[in-house]
Amino acid sequence: MADLKLIHAADIHLGRPFSGLERSNPELGDLFRRATYTAWERIVTTAIERKADLVTLGGDVFDASSPTVKSRVAFSRGIDLLREAGIRVFMALGNHDPMTGFPPSLMSLPGLHLFGKDPESVRPSFAEAAEGVAIFGASFHKSATKENLARQFRRDPGLDLAIGVLHANVSGIGGHKDYAPCTLDDLKSTGMDLWCLGHVHAGGVLRDDPLILYAGAAQGAHMGETGPHGCFLINAHQHGNCHAEFVPVSPVRWEVITIDAAEAEDGTQLLNRAEQACSKLCSGDGNLESLVVGVHIKGLASAELRKDLRGKEELFDALADALARLPVPVFVESLRDLTREPRSDISSDEDQGFALEFARLCREIAGDPGKLVGLSGEIVAELSRKVGFSYISGDSRAGNFGSEKEAMDYFLAQAQGVVQRMLGDSVNVD
Repeated sequence: MADLKLIHAADIHLGRPFSGLERSNPELGDLFRRATYTAWERIVTTAIERKADLVTLGGDVFDASSPTVKSRVAFSRGIDLLREAGIRVFMALGNHDPMTGFPPSLMSLPGLHLFGKDPESVRPSFAEAAEGVAIFGASFHKSATKENLARQFRRDPGLDLAIGVLHANVSGIGGHKDYAPCTLDDLKSTGMDLWCLGHVHAGGVLRDDPLILYAGAAQGAHMGETGPHGCFLINAHQHGNCHAEFVPVSPVRWEVITIDAAEAEDGTQLLNRAEQACSKLCSGDGNLESLVVGVHIKGLASAELRKDLRGKEELFDALADALARLPVPVFVESLRDLTREPRSDISSDEDQGFALEFARLCREIAGDPGKLVGLSGEIVAELSRKVGFSYISGDSRAGNFGSEKEAMDYFLAQAQGVVQRMLGDSVNVD
């Protein structure tokens, strides 16, 4: 076989409603209604411009098993454009768009191969590069698919390159339902040279040999899905030598910016620091149409800054006005005062900062379900970057808390669980 080039995407969620955003901020709500469609259009354009041989889709392309007319039309148009460019699409369905209830008209689109509920292989014959290549895949028959589909895959003999496409939760990644659960060893034992996965919205490479990766959500949906989102361009060579390049496509990006109170004497300087941070985030991403930020102020605050922070609503409005005037408009999702004052009853600044910051955060989220959703997503995303997916419990969604103490007890217990699972890899813990 010659070198093969493919685009892998997943979790586009065409037709996702953003009614909460529409109520709180009509302009941002309208932007998000268009965002998933824009992301899909950019995936199609990237595949055509980069001269991909094929496209793989790892499930949850639609947000519901009965897609809206608008999302069906947008998807069909994208498949048509890819077919006209000689690019075939191989699609596995996930928990949001399972085979049960999936529109029959979409199952038979020219240029699209939709995998069934049982693992199957397809030998594409549309290009010289595809000789000796097989693409394996399976779709969710129903939303709550609990069986380990990966263990049902097996490489055909005599192949130069075997590619697997699946919607699955690998090693119990937190923040996502444990559908089609499997392990990295399960995926490796199939003999695939490349696994193109969907379901987990934080995209990235799980393993290099064989290459196992999540495309991630094409468009982040909330503050727990920060950073650029997009798809992967994969160059595959004979016998599994594969290289992946991330390609951002999301028009809207969520970010958390942290401002050191020591660098802002008052509210005016705080606004300047926030503008600088947002300008830096906006530069270098030509796809970006808007940025949504959570602003966290941390550290030891001056008396003047504390005074301005007490008028939090006024400061929030001033910050929103200033950031909205940037070349790429910025919307402020939240403004969190995590600053501290000098205390004599705590031994060090570092201890003081953690204790007071933790207490303040617990107090802020107690009884506020809206803040809990974003916070739990942030915790999972941050832990995933630092300690690895396998240590994170699947039960990562926080409930409502009636008091600061309940919030503290919950998050301390979650932290203890992560530490115990990490220690369990090296020592026995009673």
